Amino acid sequence: MAFHDTTNSRPPVVDLLYPTEDHRRAALKRKAALEELPTGYVNDLMLEALADQLTPHYQYKMVSLFAEMSDDLEVIKYRQDILEDLINIPAVSTTLRKIINLMLTNDKSNLYKLSVPDCFTQLDAAVTAFEAYIKCMDMMHEVYVKNIDKVKSAGIKKLFDFFEGNYSNKHYVKLKKEAEQLREAMTGKIRSATIAVNFDENLVPVAAGLVGVSEESWNDAPSVFDRIMSFGAKHEHTVMRPLHERFREDGQSPLSVVDKALFENLDFITKKYVKAVEDVLDEYQAIGFKDMYAVEYQLDFYMGAVNMIENAEAKGLTMSRPKILPADERRAVMKGLFDPIYFREANAWNLTHSDKRAVVTNDVVFDSDAGFYILTGANNGGKTTFVRAVGICQVMAQAGLYVPAAECELSVVDCIYTHFPKEEQKGIDASRFTMEVKEFKDISDRITNHSLLLMNESIQSTTPRECVDIAAQLIRIFCIMGVRGVFATHLNELAYKARELRGEPDVRTKPESFVVSVNPETGERLYKVVKGLPTESSFAASVFAKYGLDIPALEKKANKMFG
Repeated sequence: MAFHDTTNSRPPVVDLLYPTEDHRRAALKRKAALEELPTGYVNDLMLEALADQLTPHYQYKMVSLFAEMSDDLEVIKYRQDILEDLINIPAVSTTLRKIINLMLTNDKSNLYKLSVPDCFTQLDAAVTAFEAYIKCMDMMHEVYVKNIDKVKSAGIKKLFDFFEGNYSNKHYVKLKKEAEQLREAMTGKIRSATIAVNFDENLVPVAAGLVGVSEESWNDAPSVFDRIMSFGAKHEHTVMRPLHERFREDGQSPLSVVDKALFENLDFITKKYVKAVEDVLDEYQAIGFKDMYAVEYQLDFYMGAVNMIENAEAKGLTMSRPKILPADERRAVMKGLFDPIYFREANAWNLTHSDKRAVVTNDVVFDSDAGFYILTGANNGGKTTFVRAVGICQVMAQAGLYVPAAECELSVVDCIYTHFPKEEQKGIDASRFTMEVKEFKDISDRITNHSLLLMNESIQSTTPRECVDIAAQLIRIFCIMGVRGVFATHLNELAYKARELRGEPDVRTKPESFVVSVNPETGERLYKVVKGLPTESSFAASVFAKYGLDIPALEKKANKMFG
C-alpha cells in the first residue's frame, strides 16, 4: 500500500513540517524508498484511526506523515518545537487556526469566484470579501504583536513573518486603501433612484427606465399607486405573482433582474466601481495568498495533536515530548505508555455503559539488557493493545508529535515491521502456514538492526509443537540481527526458550519474557505488563464467567443427568 503524498512535492509558502527545502526533498526521497518496504504496520497499528483523531478532514495526509517515519532529528525537533509553542501559548493555538480558516474559506467561497460585477449585489459581495480578508489580516497582526515575544519555534516565527510581511507589503497597503475607498464610494453616492414605468390599457407594465438618481433617500407620502401595490402585496398570488413571473429570468430572482438593470443604467458611476474591484483583485492576487493552502492541513496536524493531549489530560493520562536519540543508540524507554486507539474506544464505551473501561498504562525499556520481548498471558488480557501502543508511540515520536506516554526517550528506527494475522486466518492451515513463512522471509530480507518488529499471535497455523520450534528459531535469528521488538503470543513455552537465548554469544539483542498480570484468585485481568515467566493457568473459569458460562452449574447439570 503506497502512501506517497505527491501533493506535498510543491513547497508551501510557509512550511510547518520541514525547516528547509533540503529537508523536504530528503523526506520525499525517504518516503519513496519506504514504499518499497512492507507497509502492513499502517493497518496493523490502525494508523488511519489515529489520523482521524488528529483531523477527519485530511486523514490521507496524516497517514502519509506517519508513514514517512522521519529519521531526521532536525525535522523532528522542528515539529516538536512548533507543537510546544501551540501548547504553551493558548492565545496563538486557539486564534491562529481560526483566522487562517476564515481567510481560506473567504478565498474559496468568495474571492476565488469573483468576476467583474454586473449588479450591485455582486459589487457588495466583492467589497465584503475584501473587507473580510482585511479584518483577518488585522486580527493576525494583533495576535502577532501580543504574542511574538513568547514564540520560540522557528516554524511559528516563519508563519508570523509571512503575515507581517504581507501586512506591510505595498500590495496589501494598496488593497486596503482601495477597498476602503470603494466602500465609501458605494455608501456615499446613491440613496434613491427615480424610475418611470409605462403601462398598457390594463395597467400591465410594458416598459421602464431610469429617470434620475439622488444622494437623498426618497420619503414622500404613499401615493394611490402605492396603496394599490400595498393591497397587492397582501394578495401576492392573485395580483403580484403574474407581475413577478413576467420580469423573472431563468434562475434569477426578480430582485436580481432589477439590480442588474439599475447597475447597467448607472454605468456612468458603476464603471468606476468595476475598475476599482479589478484593481483591488489584482493587488490581492499579487500577495500570493493562494500559496497558503498547504498550511491548512499542516495546522490541522498540530491542532489535532493539541486536542489529543488535552483529551488525555482530561482523563488523567499524560502525553509527553519524547527525547529523540540517534538510531545507533538502539534503545527506547516508554513510561506510562497507553494505546490512543483503545483510549478513544474506552471513552466511547464509557459514555453509554455502566461497566466502565479503564485505560491502564505500562512501562517498557528496550536496551542492551532486554530488547526483544515475548509477551504471554491470559486471553483478553491486553497483549494486542500493548503491542499496538509500542508501535504508535514510535510512529508519533518520529512524526514530531507528543507520544502517549508520561516519559519517553527513544532511538529512531528505519522502519516498523508488523505481523498481525487476521482473525479469519487463525488456526491450523497448510496454505496459511506457507504464507506466513513467505511473509517472514520478506521481512527478514529487509529488516535491520535499526528496525522495530511487532508480532501478534504469529506462527499459529501448524501444530503447537511446530509453532514453538519455528517461532523460537525466528526470534533467535532476529535477536542475532539486533532487531528490537515485541512478540505477543499464546505459546507459553516460547518464553522459556527465549530466556535460554540470552546466554548465546551471537545474540545482539537480548530477549526477555513479559506477562500480562492477572489476579491469581479471581482471574481478573489487570492489564499490567510485567517481567516474568507465564504460569500454567489460562484462567479459563474467569473467561467462561465473563461470557456467562457457569462451569459449576454445568457440572451439577451433568451429575443430575446421570443421577
